[in-house]
Parts: sequence; C-alpha cells; structure tokens
Amino acid sequence: MKSGRIENKIYRREEIKKYHEKCLFLGSESKITVYSFLNTRLLSTILLFTIFFIIDYRNILTNLILCTVYYYFFSKFYLDFRIENRRRKMEKEAISFFEVVSLALESGRNLTDSLYLASKSVEGELSLEFSNALNEMSYGKSLGEALESLKTKIPSATIQNMILNIRQSNTYGNNMIKMLHQQMNYIREMRVMDTKERINRMPIQVSVASVLLFVPIILLLVLSPVIVQFLLS
Repeated sequence: MKSGRIENKIYRREEIKKYHEKCLFLGSESKITVYSFLNTRLLSTILLFTIFFIIDYRNILTNLILCTVYYYFFSKFYLDFRIENRRRKMEKEAISFFEVVSLALESGRNLTDSLYLASKSVEGELSLEFSNALNEMSYGKSLGEALESLKTKIPSATIQNMILNIRQSNTYGNNMIKMLHQQMNYIREMRVMDTKERINRMPIQVSVASVLLFVPIILLLVLSPVIVQFLLS
C-alpha cells in the first residue's frame, strides 16, 4: 500500500487495511487490488445513485438508502463469495498436496524439496501459492519468512494452521510427518461436516425456490377466470 496515493486521503486507514487483507486472500494471480476494489465500489455507487436520481429524482431519501445498502454489501458479492469459493477449493486440494509432502518426507527429502515436489506434482491454486512462496526464497527470504508470507494469501484457517505447524516443526525438530497426518485427518473431517451442512440446507433452499416458482403460477391459474372475466367486461 503506497503512502502517496490519493486513495489514502479518501478512505480510512483501517478500511484500506481490512480490504487489503481480503484482496490478498484472492491469491497471487488475482488482478484485484485494494485500491481497485475501493474505487470500483465508490464509483459504481455514485453511478447507481445518478441512475436512480434520473429515474425518480423526487425520492432522494429512498435512493440514498438503496445506494447505502449497495455500498455496504458490495464487498460481500465482489470479494467474500470469491474468497469462500477459493477456501473450499484449496481445502479440497490440501489433502492431495500434503499427502505428497508427507510421502516425500518419508522418503528422506528435506522440507523445502518436499514442498517443491508437491507444488510440481499436484495442480491447483494451493500448489501455485506454495510454488510462488518457494520462488521468493531465491530473492533472499528464508523458508520461514516465505511460509509466513504465504499465510496471508490463504483464506482457509485450517491450512494456515498447517503452515504454522510446519514452520514450528521445522524450527523445533518436531515429528512433521505425524503432524501432517493429524492435520489431513482434521481437514477430511471438516470437509465431511461442511458437506453435511450444505446437504441440510438444501431442503430449505428447495422449499424457498418452490414457493417463489410455483405459488405465482398457482395464483395465476386460480385467478385467471376472474382476470379474463374482468377484461371481457
């Protein structure tokens, strides 16, 4: 975050920091920056208010309320949904990735080589982020610093915890293979619970969709004779 930018004078420092952290969760390949997000939100809100004002300039208060709601919920649709989808995708990839790391460690490779092998063997966003983190080591970063930087790009608290445990095991010489197996089992359990939760929500979603879809049709069928009679009269 550059200090000389005009956005630093428009937006609060806490707000910039908050959305900067969220934008990092979108990954190294994302083109969305904190400044592009904040500017898009502000300019689109101004444009929306202008459109509402042209359509109905008398209801300024209503237009302001609608634009305020849009402004505060913009990040949920623009960032949060993408971050949540990325979290689920990375947690799904994590099992295969760390299994390769575990097998490489069991074969006698060191941690750096094991992570490098996994990042080349397993395709996905998690492998890409580890590959970028390992590449940072060629610019002078230590493995610990590269892993710490990597954590800021991972939206999953579970994977962040694994990275932290890997760092600590590498530093203090703990049994890393046992730790990886425990963490992978935990991820599997979390994925099963997440799947069950989504399955439990499906009847409610189906019920709401059914109401929205079929009730208007039923009302139309019931009221159609009355409507036809009214039109003919």
